Amino acid sequence: MASRVSPRGPGRREIAKAQKRARILAAARSLMSEKGYAQMSMSEVASRADVAAGTVFQYAATKAELLMMVTENIWADHVNDILDATPDPGHRSPAAVVDAIMDSLAPVFDMAVHWPETTVWIAREILFGEDLPHRREVLVLVEKLENHIARMLAGCRSAAHAGTTPLDVGARMIVTSGLAELNRARQGRAELRLVLERMREIVALVAAGVDSALPPAHDAAVPASPATAR
Repeated sequence: MASRVSPRGPGRREIAKAQKRARILAAARSLMSEKGYAQMSMSEVASRADVAAGTVFQYAATKAELLMMVTENIWADHVNDILDATPDPGHRSPAAVVDAIMDSLAPVFDMAVHWPETTVWIAREILFGEDLPHRREVLVLVEKLENHIARMLAGCRSAAHAGTTPLDVGARMIVTSGLAELNRARQGRAELRLVLERMREIVALVAAGVDSALPPAHDAAVPASPATAR
């Protein structure tokens, strides 16, 4: 008689770890919402999550990594949803493509509206942070977003120029420019309230240039993607 093996679920230790992680994540999100990333401390997160101070560092090695942990949690569902729901765009006007790309950037700018100070720190960490696990998870989402934007840009490219426009470069310019604009706001060199308007201008410029008859300049400098500049 064949033996019947019951599948085992997660053990008590794994469940306890998942519960602690969830509490730490919830505590960090609520504190960032209430007082901002810069004013939040790791000890406050531990106290609100009802864990020992050292436990927080087991899940996020630094305060910046905790920020990336929260960012990945907020962005992941949105990025994966747009990838699952977006069909082949077909040919569309540049204006329609701009609207679609701005919609895909919604989680970034929604955070900028609700968490202005925290969002500019997120941009700084993505661009210049240490190569740590939670930041790498966010960079994977950034790369997925770039690929999605490249597919959207393909919708305003005519068949005559199908092989001439480097869509990945255009997508990279859009994402990197958005992060750079947010970082400029952090440094006081731009007004955060104008970043969304500025981003629409950048996206419109890239979309308008996609149908250019000029071949790509292979020797020209190409901006590094945040997802590859590690």
